[in-house]
Amino acid sequence: MFPTLYHALKDLLGLNIHALEMVNTFGFFVALAIGAAFAVMAAEFKRRTQLGQMPTVPVKTITGQAYPASDYALNGLFAFLFGYKVLWVMTQSGEGFVPQEHLATSEGSLLWGLVCAAAFLGWRYREDKKQRLPKPVESISQEDASYHMGSITTAALLFGFLGAKVFHLLENLDTFRLDTLLVDLFTSGGWTFYGGLIGGAAAVLVYSNRKGLNWRYVLDAGGPAMMLAYGVGRFGCHFSGDGDWGVANLKPNPGLPDWLWAYKYPHNVLGRDYPLPGMERIADCQGRYCHQLVDPVWPTPLYEALMALALFAIIWYLIRPRVKGAGQLFSVYLVFAGVERFLIESIREHGESLYSVGTLVFSQAQMISIVLLALGTASWFFFAPNKKNAASS
Repeated sequence: MFPTLYHALKDLLGLNIHALEMVNTFGFFVALAIGAAFAVMAAEFKRRTQLGQMPTVPVKTITGQAYPASDYALNGLFAFLFGYKVLWVMTQSGEGFVPQEHLATSEGSLLWGLVCAAAFLGWRYREDKKQRLPKPVESISQEDASYHMGSITTAALLFGFLGAKVFHLLENLDTFRLDTLLVDLFTSGGWTFYGGLIGGAAAVLVYSNRKGLNWRYVLDAGGPAMMLAYGVGRFGCHFSGDGDWGVANLKPNPGLPDWLWAYKYPHNVLGRDYPLPGMERIADCQGRYCHQLVDPVWPTPLYEALMALALFAIIWYLIRPRVKGAGQLFSVYLVFAGVERFLIESIREHGESLYSVGTLVFSQAQMISIVLLALGTASWFFFAPNKKNAASS
């Protein structure tokens, strides 16, 4: 496993770049997932604008006007913070230094911060002077609906992370404490995918409604994007060993590689400082990530990543060109997402996050998967093309 990009490059290429210890592997894949979702959703917004299903956006541009003071202030602040914290962490990285333990502190380099701020502001001022005109020119252009993607992504991230955290707390009510609620909401650990999905989707729909976008087409654009993002993000879970693995798999290997059949997740990120229940120390290992599982488990994050990518390809290349009703593409996504997650839950480790009704025991994810499957099936017929839907579209 590769807890950080430093460990990945060292193991795969033999490179010893300690500065990359500040980049968590899971966080890196989350960034890739966000970028992939952004690209797919923006492409679909552009396509639907060309089809006349989404309105263009009038954008006023003033060319040749001096940059406002707020531009200098904001960019100077970001440049200072980059130098003060990021460059300082990169220069401090080495044996025994754990960047993640210093990112959220006030530690940093005032010198690096000032150098970065001065350099960036100097470059910004030069660019400002080059683009100024004696008389600024105002113009209005019509942009496609992908112009909204910046705001949509921001809303989805903020409320998605909040929803993921809230659902995680609800999934672990035995450890919930009202007096530590704010602290729990802003800690880095503990996220639930479906909570992020629901929170992010709600925020996107509210924003889209305010901007006059047809919510059905927005959902259709978001479904494939979320499926792709889920697949990419699950690679992060697998390669970092974040604990989102399956139950023990002691069945005879049919001839597959261990990492594809029954894996102990050596050097996983959960065993950074000490062995958790079910873990053992790796013999002759030196460093902070020296633990693995005692019993090999199903590598469910890898299975989910591959399934999600396959389902995305089916949605994007086979189903998307053929679906007629506005909203039906999202219905397909709901069905696929519900079936995929429900199936994987049968071999996935749940810990104590289980519910019971009589003799029936199920996880939160299984419960939500059934709801998604039902909603997807019902909405497919609800969104089926007819005169009423055609008029509203």
